[in-house]
Amino acid sequence: MNTVRALLYLEATSLTGMLRQRLKRLRQPKYLVGAIAGAAYMYWFVFRHMLAAPRTGARFMAMPAELTGVILPLAALALLLVLLYAWLFPSDRAALRFSEAETAFLFPAPISRTGLIHISVLRAQLVLFVSVFLLSLLLRRGHAVGIGPLQYATALWLIIATLRLHFLGASFMRERLLDLGLPPLARRAVVVAIVAALAVACIAWARAHAPPPAMADGRALARYVADTLGGGPAAAVLAPLRWLLAPLFAVDTAAFLRALPAALALLVAHYAWVVRAQVSFEEASIALARKRAETLGAMREGRMRLRGAPKRARRAAFELSPQGPAATAFLWKGLIAAGPFWRPRNALIAAVLVFVASTWLAGSPFGATLLQPFGYLFLGIAAWSAFVGPMLVQGGLRQTLDHLDVLRAMPLRGWQIALGQLLTPIAMLVAAQWLLLFAAACLLWRAPGGGWLTPGLVASAGVAVVLLAPLVCALMLCVPFAGLLLFPGWSSGGRGGGIDVMGQRLIFGGVYLLALAVSLVPASIVAGALLFAVRLVAEWPLAIVVAAVGATAVLAAEVALLVRWLGARIERFDVSTELR
Repeated sequence: MNTVRALLYLEATSLTGMLRQRLKRLRQPKYLVGAIAGAAYMYWFVFRHMLAAPRTGARFMAMPAELTGVILPLAALALLLVLLYAWLFPSDRAALRFSEAETAFLFPAPISRTGLIHISVLRAQLVLFVSVFLLSLLLRRGHAVGIGPLQYATALWLIIATLRLHFLGASFMRERLLDLGLPPLARRAVVVAIVAALAVACIAWARAHAPPPAMADGRALARYVADTLGGGPAAAVLAPLRWLLAPLFAVDTAAFLRALPAALALLVAHYAWVVRAQVSFEEASIALARKRAETLGAMREGRMRLRGAPKRARRAAFELSPQGPAATAFLWKGLIAAGPFWRPRNALIAAVLVFVASTWLAGSPFGATLLQPFGYLFLGIAAWSAFVGPMLVQGGLRQTLDHLDVLRAMPLRGWQIALGQLLTPIAMLVAAQWLLLFAAACLLWRAPGGGWLTPGLVASAGVAVVLLAPLVCALMLCVPFAGLLLFPGWSSGGRGGGIDVMGQRLIFGGVYLLALAVSLVPASIVAGALLFAVRLVAEWPLAIVVAAVGATAVLAAEVALLVRWLGARIERFDVSTELR
């Protein structure tokens, strides 16, 4: 009881402090405007639907009765594979999720290991409970499958909570096995042997009791899967997982209430298993808390990296000449920091693999049917990256403010700094776009009905892509870079969470799209006029090349003007006053 009271006091004071901090920072206009925008977005897309009367009609997600007996065992099998991951692959030590402050105050306190486990597990369940229930109630999940949103949220919470407890209990068991002298390799061998024995037993039972049907008969195949997973050794292994999933697949409230006790019993059993563990987790928990604090600090400062520090010096993507444009040195440094993946050799290898894969697919009857769907898929991803990609690779631009005092101390003009900072994300994004478009061309060219892709059209489209992709990417990156230099306080405030930060990002996203649309209008008009005029006297390939050249000239002029303006802004930027 003392542990529960301490947990409630800790959570209540933490929540009160967080709310007080959020309300205090609304005094600043950048947070107030963002909060208004975020609240309007939440009302329009979430709360408005929650307050509206529930819509009646067909249950679009309701499963046919003949598929219910197949989906449930297949879902149980998938859940079993997820649980096996907890026993096979992790090799880290057992640790509980605490912050650095909590480890400093709770670990030396007169609280037993069982009490610390109670605090960590109950707090995690409270957060999970609130998040799942809010999402389910606000989005009205569950109506389409025959149960109410409250019942749907309960079923989903039971599954996720049990999975998290199982992963925690598995980490405690791995720690106990390490203390007993069993290394990770031996533990994995034991798990693999058990799984292999169960698989052999299930296959032997299926061959004796459920002969496989013809692959063309879908109903017979569904019955075969249901019989195989619902009988013999497979039924015994998957039974607990079916109990856990049964409330989620209930077709009505009565079925949900019948399935609920077994799922709750599994949750209680996992909780008892976890809290009764007596293993050493203090050192690993302290290390985890330190790592999480460093990660959160890096995210707030905009220097979050997906990879750790390199273990050895990285090779340069190209040899830097002692003399040359200053922007090339920025590109050289940026590609080194980006890692070994962004090298011309890797791009060439990827292009060769794409060509070989498309040739292999075109050589088989079944693969030929996949050429057109995959070709259009790669084409869509390339188009999506043209609009969204600049927002994903602009992380390095935010670091410009942190290093601006050092950059301005160099004998460089402002436009040289701006162009140098833009070159690395441009090179990374354009390389990915070229590869995606090359894959789409290889697939569509060999696809049935792809005869319209003549060599002339492919060559002219390739010239257009080579000319336009770098400039379009540069133009799109100039827009967020300009926002960063014009509103540095907003940019630094956008690192973190909260409805106000979400509103700031929505505002910047709208401004980004508007500025982008306006900047592309002149190039689109020139390209359309040239395409129409040349097409009157020449074929499509020449018209496409001429239109691409005209659009390139317009975009190059716009990018040059923007880079000059960014350079002037960098030269006037006062780090000591504008970042407050």
